[in-house]
Amino acid sequence: GVPNFKIIGEGSTPSLEEFAGAQLATLAFNTKRFIVIERDQLDQLLKEQSLEGIVKQEEMAKAGQVRGVDYLMYGKVTNLRVKAEKTSRGLGIANLPVVGIGGFDYKKKDSKIVAECGVDLKMTDPTTGEQVAGHFGEYNRIDSVGAFGIEILGVGADADADLEISEDNKGKILRLALDEAVRKMLPDIDAVLLARPKPAPAPAPAPAPTAAAP
Repeated sequence: GVPNFKIIGEGSTPSLEEFAGAQLATLAFNTKRFIVIERDQLDQLLKEQSLEGIVKQEEMAKAGQVRGVDYLMYGKVTNLRVKAEKTSRGLGIANLPVVGIGGFDYKKKDSKIVAECGVDLKMTDPTTGEQVAGHFGEYNRIDSVGAFGIEILGVGADADADLEISEDNKGKILRLALDEAVRKMLPDIDAVLLARPKPAPAPAPAPAPTAAAP
Protein backbone atom coordinates (compact mmCIF):
# COMPACT_ATOMS: atom_id res chain seq x y z
CA GLY A 1 0.00 0.00 0.00
CA VAL A 2 1.18 3.53 -0.79
CA PRO A 3 -0.46 6.11 1.52
CA ASN A 4 -0.29 9.89 1.31
CA PHE A 5 2.94 11.50 0.19
CA LYS A 6 4.39 14.73 1.60
CA ILE A 7 6.24 17.50 -0.23
CA ILE A 8 7.92 20.07 2.02
CA GLY A 9 8.49 23.67 1.01
CA GLU A 10 6.99 26.30 -1.23
CA GLY A 11 5.34 25.18 -4.43
CA SER A 12 3.79 22.09 -2.88
CA THR A 13 0.16 21.46 -3.80
CA PRO A 14 -2.28 18.62 -3.00
CA SER A 15 -2.30 17.58 -6.66
CA LEU A 16 1.51 17.40 -6.77
CA GLU A 17 1.54 15.31 -3.57
CA GLU A 18 -1.11 13.05 -5.09
CA PHE A 19 1.01 12.74 -8.23
CA ALA A 20 4.07 11.77 -6.15
CA GLY A 21 2.10 9.05 -4.33
CA ALA A 22 0.72 7.70 -7.59
CA GLN A 23 4.20 7.65 -9.13
CA LEU A 24 5.63 5.78 -6.15
CA ALA A 25 2.83 3.21 -6.43
CA THR A 26 3.58 2.75 -10.15
CA LEU A 27 7.31 2.40 -9.52
CA ALA A 28 6.68 -0.17 -6.76
CA PHE A 29 4.50 -2.18 -9.16
CA ASN A 30 7.11 -1.95 -11.92
CA THR A 31 9.72 -3.61 -9.68
CA LYS A 32 7.72 -6.84 -10.22
CA ARG A 33 8.02 -7.52 -6.50
CA PHE A 34 4.64 -6.35 -5.21
CA ILE A 35 0.94 -6.54 -5.76
CA VAL A 36 0.08 -2.87 -5.27
CA ILE A 37 -3.32 -1.91 -3.88
CA GLU A 38 -5.01 0.97 -5.69
CA ARG A 39 -4.65 4.13 -3.63
CA ASP A 40 -8.42 4.70 -3.47
CA GLN A 41 -8.89 1.14 -2.21
CA LEU A 42 -6.16 1.64 0.40
CA ASP A 43 -7.84 4.81 1.67
CA GLN A 44 -11.12 2.91 1.94
CA LEU A 45 -9.41 0.01 3.78
CA LEU A 46 -7.88 2.39 6.33
CA LYS A 47 -11.23 4.12 6.79
CA GLU A 48 -13.17 0.87 7.24
CA GLN A 49 -10.62 -0.43 9.75
CA SER A 50 -10.48 2.91 11.65
CA LEU A 51 -6.77 3.23 10.78
CA GLU A 52 -6.85 6.55 8.91
CA GLY A 53 -4.21 7.95 11.27
CA ILE A 54 -1.74 5.11 10.78
CA VAL A 55 0.47 7.43 8.72
CA LYS A 56 0.65 11.03 9.90
CA GLN A 57 3.15 13.54 8.56
CA GLU A 58 4.82 10.60 6.82
CA GLU A 59 5.71 8.94 10.14
CA MET A 60 4.09 5.89 11.69
CA ALA A 61 1.71 7.27 14.29
CA LYS A 62 0.57 3.87 15.50
CA ALA A 63 0.81 0.23 14.58
CA GLY A 64 -2.21 -1.63 13.36
CA GLN A 65 -2.92 -4.66 11.23
CA VAL A 66 -4.16 -3.47 7.86
CA ARG A 67 -5.96 -6.48 6.49
CA GLY A 68 -4.76 -7.27 2.98
CA VAL A 69 -1.59 -5.15 3.28
CA ASP A 70 1.83 -6.62 4.09
CA TYR A 71 3.82 -3.39 3.74
CA LEU A 72 3.31 0.33 3.48
CA MET A 73 5.65 2.35 1.26
CA TYR A 74 5.59 6.12 1.60
CA GLY A 75 7.83 9.12 1.86
CA LYS A 76 8.44 12.81 1.54
CA VAL A 77 10.24 15.21 -0.74
CA THR A 78 12.42 17.55 1.30
CA ASN A 79 13.69 19.70 -1.54
CA LEU A 80 12.48 20.36 -5.08
CA ARG A 81 14.11 23.11 -7.08
CA VAL A 82 15.55 23.95 -10.47
CA LYS A 83 18.28 26.56 -10.83
CA ALA A 84 20.76 27.86 -13.38
CA GLU A 85 24.13 26.19 -13.50
CA LYS A 86 26.97 28.47 -12.39
CA THR A 87 28.83 29.96 -15.35
CA SER A 88 32.50 29.43 -16.07
CA ARG A 89 33.07 33.00 -14.91
CA GLY A 90 31.95 31.97 -11.43
CA LEU A 91 28.65 33.82 -11.42
CA GLY A 92 26.15 32.23 -9.05
CA ILE A 93 22.41 31.96 -9.55
CA ALA A 94 21.78 35.25 -7.80
CA ASN A 95 23.85 36.93 -10.51
CA LEU A 96 21.49 35.70 -13.22
CA PRO A 97 18.14 37.38 -12.60
CA VAL A 98 17.05 37.97 -16.19
CA VAL A 99 17.46 36.51 -19.67
CA GLY A 100 20.91 37.03 -21.14
CA ILE A 101 22.72 38.32 -18.05
CA GLY A 102 25.82 36.38 -17.06
CA GLY A 103 25.63 34.25 -20.20
CA PHE A 104 22.47 32.42 -19.12
CA ASP A 105 19.30 32.46 -21.19
CA TYR A 106 16.54 30.26 -19.79
CA LYS A 107 14.67 30.40 -23.11
CA LYS A 108 17.42 28.51 -24.93
CA LYS A 109 17.11 24.73 -25.01
CA ASP A 110 20.87 24.27 -24.66
CA SER A 111 21.16 26.38 -21.50
CA LYS A 112 22.43 24.29 -18.60
CA ILE A 113 20.28 23.92 -15.48
CA VAL A 114 20.53 22.00 -12.21
CA ALA A 115 17.58 19.95 -10.91
CA GLU A 116 17.64 19.05 -7.20
CA CYS A 117 15.17 16.82 -5.39
CA GLY A 118 15.64 15.40 -1.89
CA VAL A 119 13.68 12.16 -1.45
CA ASP A 120 13.12 10.18 1.76
CA LEU A 121 11.39 6.81 1.20
CA LYS A 122 10.38 4.22 3.77
CA MET A 123 8.86 0.75 3.69
CA THR A 124 7.32 -0.37 6.97
CA ASP A 125 5.48 -3.28 8.49
CA PRO A 126 2.05 -1.83 9.40
CA THR A 127 1.59 -4.40 12.17
CA THR A 128 4.62 -3.33 14.19
CA GLY A 129 5.45 0.07 12.71
CA GLU A 130 9.00 -1.22 12.08
CA GLN A 131 10.87 0.29 9.15
CA VAL A 132 12.18 -2.60 7.06
CA ALA A 133 13.73 -0.67 4.16
CA GLY A 134 14.42 2.93 3.29
CA HIS A 135 16.46 5.36 1.27
CA PHE A 136 17.28 9.04 1.59
CA GLY A 137 19.08 10.73 -1.23
CA GLU A 138 19.56 14.03 -2.97
CA TYR A 139 18.85 13.67 -6.67
CA ASN A 140 21.09 16.14 -8.50
CA ARG A 141 21.36 16.36 -12.26
CA ILE A 142 22.97 18.95 -14.51
CA ASP A 143 21.75 19.00 -18.09
CA SER A 144 20.31 21.25 -20.75
CA VAL A 145 16.76 22.58 -20.66
CA GLY A 146 16.02 20.53 -23.77
CA ALA A 147 17.41 17.30 -22.31
CA PHE A 148 15.15 17.64 -19.27
CA GLY A 149 12.20 18.26 -21.57
CA ILE A 150 10.85 21.08 -19.41
CA GLU A 151 9.98 24.71 -20.01
CA ILE A 152 11.41 27.45 -17.81
CA LEU A 153 8.77 30.09 -17.11
CA GLY A 154 11.07 32.64 -15.51
CA VAL A 155 13.52 33.36 -12.73
CA GLY A 156 12.34 33.79 -9.14
CA ALA A 157 12.89 37.00 -7.25
CA ASP A 158 14.45 35.35 -4.19
CA ALA A 159 18.16 35.48 -3.39
CA ASP A 160 18.78 32.02 -4.85
CA ALA A 161 16.91 32.90 -8.02
CA ASP A 162 15.28 29.49 -8.45
CA LEU A 163 13.89 28.96 -11.92
CA GLU A 164 10.12 28.89 -12.17
CA ILE A 165 8.58 25.80 -13.76
CA SER A 166 5.04 24.49 -14.08
CA GLU A 167 3.52 21.85 -11.81
CA ASP A 168 3.64 19.35 -14.68
CA ASN A 169 7.37 19.94 -15.07
CA LYS A 170 7.88 19.59 -11.30
CA GLY A 171 6.22 16.22 -11.75
CA LYS A 172 8.86 15.23 -14.32
CA ILE A 173 11.65 16.04 -11.88
CA LEU A 174 9.81 14.14 -9.12
CA ARG A 175 9.42 11.08 -11.34
CA LEU A 176 13.16 10.99 -12.08
CA ALA A 177 14.09 11.41 -8.40
CA LEU A 178 11.62 8.78 -7.17
CA ASP A 179 12.75 6.29 -9.81
CA GLU A 180 16.36 6.66 -8.67
CA ALA A 181 15.41 6.33 -4.99
CA VAL A 182 13.36 3.15 -5.57
CA ARG A 183 16.21 1.59 -7.58
CA LYS A 184 18.63 2.27 -4.72
CA MET A 185 16.18 0.66 -2.26
CA LEU A 186 15.88 -2.58 -4.24
CA PRO A 187 18.74 -4.51 -2.52
CA ASP A 188 17.17 -3.83 0.90
CA ILE A 189 13.70 -4.66 -0.40
CA ASP A 190 14.95 -7.95 -1.86
CA ALA A 191 16.61 -8.87 1.43
CA VAL A 192 13.35 -8.27 3.30
CA LEU A 193 11.24 -10.26 0.85
CA LEU A 194 13.68 -13.18 0.74
CA ALA A 195 13.65 -13.36 4.55
CA ARG A 196 9.87 -13.67 4.70
CA PRO A 197 8.67 -17.04 6.05
CA LYS A 198 7.62 -19.35 3.27
CA PRO A 199 3.92 -20.21 3.32
CA ALA A 200 3.12 -23.75 4.36
CA PRO A 201 2.48 -26.02 1.38
CA ALA A 202 -1.11 -26.86 0.70
CA PRO A 203 -2.09 -30.37 1.82
CA ALA A 204 -2.10 -32.94 -0.93
CA PRO A 205 -5.60 -33.82 -2.12
CA ALA A 206 -6.98 -37.10 -0.83
CA PRO A 207 -6.77 -39.92 -3.38
CA ALA A 208 -9.97 -40.65 -5.22
CA PRO A 209 -11.77 -43.78 -3.94
CA THR A 210 -11.23 -46.85 -6.09
CA ALA A 211 -14.17 -48.80 -7.41
CA ALA A 212 -14.88 -52.10 -5.61
CA ALA A 213 -14.01 -55.23 -7.57
CA PRO A 214 -17.08 -57.00 -8.98
